[in-house]
Amino acid sequence: MATRLEATFGDNGDREHAVEASDALARALMAAVRGERGALPPARTKYAEMLVHIARVTRQIDLLTEWRELALVQADKLDADANRANLGVAADMSPSKLYRILEKHGRPKNRSPLTRSGIVENAITSEGGEWDPARVIETLESFGFETDEKGARALLRELHRENVLERKPGVGGRAIYRIPGSVREWLYVLDPKLDTVEGGPSTSARVAQLAGQDTGPEQWWLGRKLKDMRAGDRLWMYFAAPEGRIAAMARVSSEPYAAPAGAPKPYLVDATLDVKATAALVKNPVMLAAMANQHPQGCVGLGDADLALVLKHAGL
Repeated sequence: MATRLEATFGDNGDREHAVEASDALARALMAAVRGERGALPPARTKYAEMLVHIARVTRQIDLLTEWRELALVQADKLDADANRANLGVAADMSPSKLYRILEKHGRPKNRSPLTRSGIVENAITSEGGEWDPARVIETLESFGFETDEKGARALLRELHRENVLERKPGVGGRAIYRIPGSVREWLYVLDPKLDTVEGGPSTSARVAQLAGQDTGPEQWWLGRKLKDMRAGDRLWMYFAAPEGRIAAMARVSSEPYAAPAGAPKPYLVDATLDVKATAALVKNPVMLAAMANQHPQGCVGLGDADLALVLKHAGL
């Protein structure tokens, strides 16, 4: 005989039913839903019929096992900091089996000690590139962690304080970071009306001439201490007059340091003019009209658009 099983769902009052061809299986299902034991297989059943019962209950177990597996994964996502031992207890499952299920669904085995910060730090060191809040959110979501832009910005600042990341210069108020050690590009402004180089006018022609001399300038003035500037960076020389242009490049060989008392500006940095790049820029300078930064001042980070221009004009 067949048994009709009905259920009413409390969240919306919907009623659904299913028909179980075997009364014995129907009783077993009802007992299982109630958390009870005692429903026995039918004693008076032919061998072939018993095989059908076994196959049907096996299918039901497989479907519930699949549901439990997905529920374990979902629970692991819901509380990223929860002890996974609780999942094992709820599923009556050994840690090794639990980890195999979670890893199959992209949940790392070592999630317990892995914080949001750790996930992003691991991605930064393995993937590199530039990092902004959107990329942080995308990375965390791939591991089942959730955050918003505010949380992503806070995480980037934390990694910046720990020297895992550095703030990329030349991007205005945007929060863009990268791995420390990358070459930083600086737009270094010289005004021939105000600045001198080696005791003479800071014109592009004179700087180009000095670039080919062993006695060329090795120290360059800075109006403020740029804490992100270090050896290996490049200074792209912008000459404000008579016509705005980038027409020289120097390679930094020190961090900024205090200038002697009474100096024209408070800080100095060691840098050597690059002969080849400067010669190329003198012949083909980057004019102000082509630059994204239309108001160059002092020494600031060079933006990506202007960097692409100077590299092309310098033959690099």
